[in-house]
Amino acid sequence: MTKLPTTDQTADSRAFQVSRYLMEYIRHERLKAGDAVPSEMKLSRELNVSRSVVREAYRTLAATGVIDISNGRTPRVSRIDSLPVSALMRHAMYTGQVTPLQIMELRSALDTQAARLAARHATPDALESLQRALDAMREAGPIGGAYIRHDVHFHALLAEASGNPLIALQVTALSKAARYSIRAGRNAEPSALGFAELLMRHQVLLAAVKAGHEQAAVEASQMHFTAAEAALDLALQEE
Repeated sequence: MTKLPTTDQTADSRAFQVSRYLMEYIRHERLKAGDAVPSEMKLSRELNVSRSVVREAYRTLAATGVIDISNGRTPRVSRIDSLPVSALMRHAMYTGQVTPLQIMELRSALDTQAARLAARHATPDALESLQRALDAMREAGPIGGAYIRHDVHFHALLAEASGNPLIALQVTALSKAARYSIRAGRNAEPSALGFAELLMRHQVLLAAVKAGHEQAAVEASQMHFTAAEAALDLALQEE
């Protein structure tokens, strides 16, 4: 591996250079999720930089989900995680760079593709988990926010059942970022009738996935998000 350039000696720039070096090291060594990366001391000696610079680089990479430095253990290559993406989405929404409705529109596109692939790839265990999530939503009832948690979980499970980890990552991240919009949309629907319709849309979607009917799953997902977007739009108008 190439040593660090020495043109800029500021701590911030050196930390950035160490971060870039480490990412290149991971690619060069073909490291996989869970594999160890060099320790602070080893990298400090190898690159001739202070341990504080290396530590800052590791913290930056940990914040972006590249490495895991939790609990003071040996730093390792991270498994992909939705938290960095979710944080970015929340930042974009809270600073007015995107709207809740735009996040909902992206969720719709991802969930619809997830539904198509889940109808093709879902395992019996995945289908059972989806049914349990739907049952939990029904048992929670329309009062309070518990059913929203189960709703979010249902869609995360559907994304996992698609077999595409990138879809699962994005759906989970968007769901975490959009809890406000989900809650606003649900509150805009009449409690009893709206909740019954909500459950029915999920049941139709799950039935299509269980039957392995991709087009029916797509149509059920589109129907669900059309209603969800309308409810969110109504809620935003009333604010």
